[in-house]
Formats: sequence, C-alpha cells, structure tokens
Amino acid sequence: MNKTQLVLDIGGVLATDLDDFWYTLSNEARLPLEEVRSIYKVEIRQDLWRGNITEPEFWTWLTTTFPKINEDYLKECLMNCLTPLEAINYLNRWASNADIHILSNHRAEWIYPLLQPFKHLLSSITISSEAGVGKPDKRIYKLCMDQIGDKHPVIFVDNKMENLVPARKIGWQTILADSSNQ
Repeated sequence: MNKTQLVLDIGGVLATDLDDFWYTLSNEARLPLEEVRSIYKVEIRQDLWRGNITEPEFWTWLTTTFPKINEDYLKECLMNCLTPLEAINYLNRWASNADIHILSNHRAEWIYPLLQPFKHLLSSITISSEAGVGKPDKRIYKLCMDQIGDKHPVIFVDNKMENLVPARKIGWQTILADSSNQ
C-alpha cells in the first residue's frame, strides 16, 4: 500500500497569515485597513503571489503607494508576522506515516526560512510565486500532483474553503483548518 500523501498549506495551517503585517501597514500609512487591502488587491496582489514581480518590486510599490511607511520596519514586521502555528510541531510525527508536501499561495523567499528546519521532512514544495499560478486555479494542484505522482491517498489541509473545492475535484480528501488553530 502506498504511503498517505499529506499536502499542507502554509498560511493559516503551518504559520500565521499576514494579518498583523496588514494592520501594521495600515497604521504606518495612516489609512483604514480596508482601504490598504483594497488598493493592494486591485493593484498588485495577483502579480506578487504569482511571481510576476520580484520582492524588491513589491517593496518599491509599497513605498510609492504608501509614502509615509518605514520600509525597513515593515520588512522586519513581515518576517516577524510569519510565526509557526502548532501544526508545524507535528511534522516529524506526520512524516513517519505520510509523505509531506507543501502547496501554498505565498512568496518563496518569505516562507523558505520558516520551512528550512523541516526541509528534510518535505517531499515537495509548490509555492505560487515560483509556479506562476495560485490556488484555487486547478493548474497549481496539477503541478503539486506532478510532484506526488500517482501515489494515493492524498489529504489536503487548507484554511480556505475555496481552495479545497479544486482538490476534491481531483480526488483528494480535504480538511478545512480552523481559525482557532485546532
């Protein structure tokens, strides 16, 4: 029998989302959070997560769009906001019973430092900024599946329901991670 293939998201599953970063940016920019997030979503979000722009280009956009911010402070804040959640402590245990894969909408340069201590436990890492496509687009699930091969069963854990739907369509079992980190 094939080993279980456990596919995990990063944000909201293995590490915190970037909510604290956005709150800090909002305070630094002296603008309402909703306005900051709206500008980000309209102008740059997709390009950032899909790897169509570089990280330095993101910071240039940020300082141009929100000139009141302190770039160095926000860079530090971003890295401090990416903190491990409890699930990351189970990777060793899970790796004894499953092949572990990462599938995440993220910037590779932001999450690789977090994953480094666990890299030896990971069978594959599929990150949207490297793949050029993100969840819930079915193409990123195919890229991950290409890494997994035809080994089954596959269990996918994500904190967003809309990301679970395409996984179910390709036959993966899914688990919705809850916001209280249970």
